[in-house]
Amino acid sequence: MNMKKSLKYCLLLAGSLVLSLSAQAQDKVGTTGPAFLSITSGAKASAMGGAFVAVADDGSSMFWNPGGMAQLDKSTVTFSNMNWFLDSQIQDASVVLNGGEAGNFALSVRALNYGDIEVTTIENPEGTGEIFTPTDLSVAVSYSRFITDQFSIGANTKFVQQKIWNEAANGFAVDLGMFYRSNFKNLRIGMSITNFGTDMRMTGDDLRQAIDIDESKNGNNDRLEGYLGTDSWPMPLLFKVGLAIDAIDIDNHKVEVALDAKHPSDNSESIDVGLEYGFNDLIFLRGGYRSLFSSQMEDQGYTAGFGLKYEINGIAAELGVAYMTHEYLQDPLLWTLEIGF
Repeated sequence: MNMKKSLKYCLLLAGSLVLSLSAQAQDKVGTTGPAFLSITSGAKASAMGGAFVAVADDGSSMFWNPGGMAQLDKSTVTFSNMNWFLDSQIQDASVVLNGGEAGNFALSVRALNYGDIEVTTIENPEGTGEIFTPTDLSVAVSYSRFITDQFSIGANTKFVQQKIWNEAANGFAVDLGMFYRSNFKNLRIGMSITNFGTDMRMTGDDLRQAIDIDESKNGNNDRLEGYLGTDSWPMPLLFKVGLAIDAIDIDNHKVEVALDAKHPSDNSESIDVGLEYGFNDLIFLRGGYRSLFSSQMEDQGYTAGFGLKYEINGIAAELGVAYMTHEYLQDPLLWTLEIGF
């Protein structure tokens, strides 16, 4: 398929994504449910300011743009960990299976671990001795393949759960993405829509209450079973479009520059920018700035990081570290280990 027809497919897909977003999303700051789905993933992407939708070339690609996952020419196993608010941790794990011409398949898990919390009551403010562990969890199955030599598409289907004590909210979502690469300085275009799914509402046994319908009457049943009502909250829908290019690619030196524009349903529009310098495909230095022009100043900040890669007998291992400035977080550090085989 020629370049002109591939670009036509890109524009058609972009149009459908924009129409879907316009129909479903409203720009309401901080009014969605499972916000952990929008937190950054992967050391390389995070160090590049989140400008990764047109890069998407490692084990975190399904998070940023499932269409870019088709680029992986090896099966990979990836694990990452990041410190978050109040000693909580965000952990990502993924397995990508390279299926050759059939495309790439993946299974990924994301968890926000709050740690153990002691139960306290009015009668026992120092603790009852009981422990509970709130968790946010997402499990996704992904598929991506090249339609032509330059154009690929991909999708995630995922189960999402937020749980605290005996209450839980469950939902399902779909991510869609496309990726196009040209022959000019490896110029790439990426587009994705993520978290297009069901609303989520907390349900559970602790919402069940004994109710007296009419307290003014004696002798009636004052222990009727009722449930406290909870509101439903939408998924944090996000549309992104990005560009990436190899600004320098000579001998053992390579500089990759990327820019993403993003339109979230629960925040203001903004831009992510990032770059990576690679030496001999062995050492990588990365930097960027996230959420440029966002009306929420706490979301903005510089990012930086590095990567070390080593390959022996066809098995490649890469360690990446990312650092991000944040108004309310003290030294949020993320590290990722990826093994390709």
